[in-house]
Amino acid sequence: MRTAPSEYQKSFYQRLGEKELKGLDVLAKKMAGIWKRRAGVRRSWNRRVELAEIHWKELEPLSEGDLDRRIRECRGGFKMSEAKLSEEALAVVCEVAARTLKLRPYPVQMMAVVALWEGYLAEIDTGEGKTLSIALAGALAAWDGEPCHIVTANDYLAARDAKTMKRFYERLGVSVGVVTGDTEEKDRREAYRRMVTYTTSKEVAADYLRDRLKIREWNRSGRRQFFRKMAQVRDGGVELVQRGLFRAFIDEADNCLIDEAVTPLLISQPHREKAVEDACRAAWFIGERLVEGTDYRVKRDERQATLTNAGRESAEKLGGFPDSALWRCPQRRGQMITLALEAREFFHRGIQYIVEGGKIIIVDEGTGRPMPNRSWKLGLHQIVEAKEGVELTEPSQTIAQISFQAFFQKYKKMAGATGTAREIAGEVWSIYSVPSIRIPRNQSDRRTHDGIIYCGDRAERDKRILSEIEAQVRKGRPVLVGTRSVSSSEDLGRRLGLRGVDCEILNATRLAEEAAVIGRAGSGKRVTIATNMAGRGTDIELGYGVAAYGGLHVVATEPHESRRIDRQLFGRAGRQGDPGSVICFYRLDDDLFEQNLHPVMLRCLSKVQGVVGVRWLPRVAQAFAQKRSESLARKRRQLVSKNDASLKRSLGFAEER
Repeated sequence: MRTAPSEYQKSFYQRLGEKELKGLDVLAKKMAGIWKRRAGVRRSWNRRVELAEIHWKELEPLSEGDLDRRIRECRGGFKMSEAKLSEEALAVVCEVAARTLKLRPYPVQMMAVVALWEGYLAEIDTGEGKTLSIALAGALAAWDGEPCHIVTANDYLAARDAKTMKRFYERLGVSVGVVTGDTEEKDRREAYRRMVTYTTSKEVAADYLRDRLKIREWNRSGRRQFFRKMAQVRDGGVELVQRGLFRAFIDEADNCLIDEAVTPLLISQPHREKAVEDACRAAWFIGERLVEGTDYRVKRDERQATLTNAGRESAEKLGGFPDSALWRCPQRRGQMITLALEAREFFHRGIQYIVEGGKIIIVDEGTGRPMPNRSWKLGLHQIVEAKEGVELTEPSQTIAQISFQAFFQKYKKMAGATGTAREIAGEVWSIYSVPSIRIPRNQSDRRTHDGIIYCGDRAERDKRILSEIEAQVRKGRPVLVGTRSVSSSEDLGRRLGLRGVDCEILNATRLAEEAAVIGRAGSGKRVTIATNMAGRGTDIELGYGVAAYGGLHVVATEPHESRRIDRQLFGRAGRQGDPGSVICFYRLDDDLFEQNLHPVMLRCLSKVQGVVGVRWLPRVAQAFAQKRSESLARKRRQLVSKNDASLKRSLGFAEER
């Protein structure tokens, strides 16, 4: 007879990774995902929400003391083994939210809670209450007695949501903690001991890797927890930070599961070596002097530079090489020069990074946020430092790594919410076995789309953008302008200033007052320029009387590689049934077109611009370019996942069980 696992074996959970599917199994899983997304699922959830609303009406007249008694009764009767959310429990947490937060959950938010509980990725439009829905689900998960991680896109949102929801959780008897990049190890350990922990994907995955480094050969979950408990009582022993990976609710799930999954998470340590520094400087010296087309070739769609034989000869003629074994190795020397070429072609100041305090700060291209204390690997970071003429940091040596795909698969239960799940539904199901579903809006969408205007060059586009902003400001409307780089946002802000239009800029160099800037963005005649999705996760509420003028007006200045990110920007307007509008001004020589369309197609676009009868062609070309870009990004994520699996196969000690 099989015995139940001991308490310490149950207390540190991590799920085994799924085996790679092949042949008909892939098709079978795809069909299963389609079945789970069927419309009938929402109909059954609607009935559960209706029952919960009946229970809720019974709770509303209760005194605070009577409600506390109902909370204790409901919490005590909550059983994880039932695997079904109680309608009464859902009603209780909704009533507590209404009393403590003054936020009354809508029926669609209650449906979102059910979706999260059932392990779905819920598509909830911007401004429709993702944060509250996740908090409700987190409280219910905490009642199950297992640690719950609420993972969001950045430190600001994690700290904000933990603080905002603290009264709600405490009323339900649930402790809450937060882990951000600045949290010390002792405080991290304390935060993970709480029933609900708010954090980011980078922090929770990095803490997992650090714990894994501590336990080394203790690779089974039961032994790991036993070792942790024994180590706590030993003087000078090792103590793990996390309690395990049980349940995760992911806010802004597309960012955590898709955008962040392009590169693996690495834990590294400084590896001071003069030869590496000299090689990086020499590589950049050569890289900036080689000629494209002759010495090297560039595949911009794949972000790849290839050194030619002529380029190798040109490099040899330049001379001035460091006298080290590293540089004398032809293969390693070629790799370093290739990295320098990639730094020259694909890593630009104000887009991929900024220079602050004499240091290179990486910028998250998906959100426009800086990522301090992070570096590129394989010497690339030092080559970019040489490019910018700043002091070279110590090269790092990777001591542990994991892909985000592999990490999130380890959770026993995982669900999430995002405003844009449609485009990634298949990939999320394929990788994480999490089905997606659309949650209806609480109120109808009143946002209008004023179309896409394709301009021949930058001068024409900038002129139209400036005129559009001035026209909307004269009407009394707030304007949100989306750009794709720090330099673009700063340049547009300067141009507006010259025309007497005040604006606020939100980018990687100006995040200190993010909440304040977003808080003012909905006021009349206010112009806010934001890189990509800077300010994402924070609603832009309309100021007094602004709705009468048409609400928030969003101006998009460049198409993104993903339709999903375009939709995220558009979704900032028209929240909760507010009026709003969107207009796009794109150039036919934008990076999206140049990197994903054939030169012949680009020439055709330039010739037919403005010609009546073929104005549909640029739109078709844009759709094709975005689909191609999305496909390439998906392949890069698959490669990261495959490399991670390959590493596990080659290093037996890396396999977790």
